[in-house]
Amino acid sequence: MFGITTETKTHKMTEGNPLSTILLFAVPMILSNLFQQLYNVIDTVIVGKRLGTDALAAVGSASSITAVFVQLATGFALGGSIVIAQYFGAGRTEKIWQCTTTSTIFSAIISLVSTIIIWIEARPLLLVVNTPEYIVDMGVSYLRLYFLGCIPIFVYNALNGVYVALGDSRTPLKFLIISSVINVFLDLLFIIGLNKGVGGAALATAISQLAAALLAMKDIPKLLKEFEYSKDMKFFDGTLLLTMLRFALPSALQQSIVSVGSVIVQATINSFGAAVMAGSAAASKVVNLATAVPINFSNAYSNYVGQNMGAGKEERIWPGLKASILSCGVLSLAITAAFEIFPNQIIGMFIDETESNLEQVMAVGSAYIRVVGAFLVVFSTFMLVKATFKGSGDMSWFIITTLLSFFIRLFLTVGFAHIAGVDIIWWAFCAGWVIALIVAAARYFQGGWRKKGIL
Repeated sequence: MFGITTETKTHKMTEGNPLSTILLFAVPMILSNLFQQLYNVIDTVIVGKRLGTDALAAVGSASSITAVFVQLATGFALGGSIVIAQYFGAGRTEKIWQCTTTSTIFSAIISLVSTIIIWIEARPLLLVVNTPEYIVDMGVSYLRLYFLGCIPIFVYNALNGVYVALGDSRTPLKFLIISSVINVFLDLLFIIGLNKGVGGAALATAISQLAAALLAMKDIPKLLKEFEYSKDMKFFDGTLLLTMLRFALPSALQQSIVSVGSVIVQATINSFGAAVMAGSAAASKVVNLATAVPINFSNAYSNYVGQNMGAGKEERIWPGLKASILSCGVLSLAITAAFEIFPNQIIGMFIDETESNLEQVMAVGSAYIRVVGAFLVVFSTFMLVKATFKGSGDMSWFIITTLLSFFIRLFLTVGFAHIAGVDIIWWAFCAGWVIALIVAAARYFQGGWRKKGIL
């Protein structure tokens, strides 16, 4: 993991035009996540077309559980990323190697525990989310094989956080392109060639995640070669871990609450039957692909905030936010247009036309993407405003606004879905984004986030 090479790959975001600086960093991040989401979409297409709506429903139900652990990995990686970005912006580079090794080791330990939990509790967890009994076995197979890649997922997220913090968004793009190609090839091999069912889809994802993690572990010394490295350095530093956990634990807790709540939402969706489950599973993959653009743009902007906070250049943050909202808003409008004009064609890519419940599945999926698509610009603005809090270290307000958005969604879904109908679940997303954006904007202009840096 720790050989040394000669190419300098870091990039400071504390100088130059804010828009071009953020775009240069954001575009590879967006493409990275799009590739990641794309192979999830291809998974879903192959499962839906080859294995049918029952298999698609099983994968959708299991995915609500895998999301809990993926978000946990993201939350822990965030702590290391924020600390490294601010140290890097301030020129305190002597801490960067230790932050990297400490974050990676800690993430590996957490992921091992997560894997054990899933292998033991897969069936009870699926039953908790109202998975119909006749597809539970498929869900168990998917979960257990998917979690063979849990350690690589956590390790890759930890290392990706280092790349992001130091301004290198291009290298992770290469890893995810390779990983995506592997995933698609193995999907075709396991599902179509070897008839391994939904377990084959999960195993393909696990192997592709392992490939991404191994590539990152091999490459990370190229990123860190310009920083101080001592043979006496402790690979696991408890003090640094505590500093990172100051940001990671609130984020991981928030992510876990949201993910557990998403499981509750999935249970509500499951209560409407397999057709609604299948339509929702297909639409959610498309929505995840669309929201990857503002999510990753906001991550790039957050790193911009972190580096400039560390360098004491807070005056660059407002121009960066305005430029990001404009650029990301234009991209979101283009996606909105596609969702509103071609909803049936988009959902139709996932569904076997011979399915007996085709019409209902199509109606559910099309309604989902049209409603959510109409509010993508609101979502983009919300993600960017609250990314200011994340980058500056104002984690309390980052978490407050995130949870506010989510609990509005949860309240409307659980409280009114069986009264107003399944469409309220999609409208609940949008109501949460609108209200949380208003609160986040008020906090931004109040300015308390400016005092939350770690240095």
